[in-house]
Amino acid sequence: MVTLTSDFGFGSPYVAAMKAVLIRAGVQAPLIDIDHDLAPFDIRAAAFVLWAATRDFAGLPSVHLAVVDPGVGGDRRALALDFGDGRRYVGPDNGLMEFVLRHADRPVRAVELPVPAGAAPTFHGRDVFAPAGAALASGTPLDRLGAFCGELVRLHRDEPQVLWVDRFGNIVTSLRALPAELEVAGHRVRQVHRTFADAAPGVPFLYLGSLGYVEVGLRDASAATQLGVVVGSVVAARG
Repeated sequence: MVTLTSDFGFGSPYVAAMKAVLIRAGVQAPLIDIDHDLAPFDIRAAAFVLWAATRDFAGLPSVHLAVVDPGVGGDRRALALDFGDGRRYVGPDNGLMEFVLRHADRPVRAVELPVPAGAAPTFHGRDVFAPAGAALASGTPLDRLGAFCGELVRLHRDEPQVLWVDRFGNIVTSLRALPAELEVAGHRVRQVHRTFADAAPGVPFLYLGSLGYVEVGLRDASAATQLGVVVGSVVAARG
């Protein structure tokens, strides 16, 4: 199967163009849209969503096309990666692969994709990444797509922060262990619960989410709205 993730927007002709390349190349696998409403240019948030959405594909033959690429047409590399567990990824070498790399449990092989002479400098999603994804989905070995490359671009592990806010307003932080207290956007959250059913309405609380990161929730409401939190907000753990 082939998944697509981008900041192009749902209904975008850019997404349709990438799918047309895949279909024209003979890909018969299901094309699964993960998210195309990612915040434009926000590589860190996109990197987290890409990992969260594709981690459960481990053990399944799959190709994951990801395009959040503010440096398109510049000197950043185009990549295809094989994680050795059935998952292959295609996308820019700009930190977008940070979280899938961070959680990899085995060596990852990566090649630099050549950019065809006729590729549009503003649309590598269609002209570079989609053809590479189609080739992988059709059984082309990774080493046939380009030359193996060394160190990939990684995102700095900055001070603890909000990585993502889901549609319910739950706040996903970069912390992996529950603190006694968390400060975010000038608010201190002290309540800790196992699940939403244990929490009182109207009181933000901490919990360990299903992705393995510390989250802030609010029963039947948006914690992000109540606390005024956005992606990138700094958090401080105490205790």
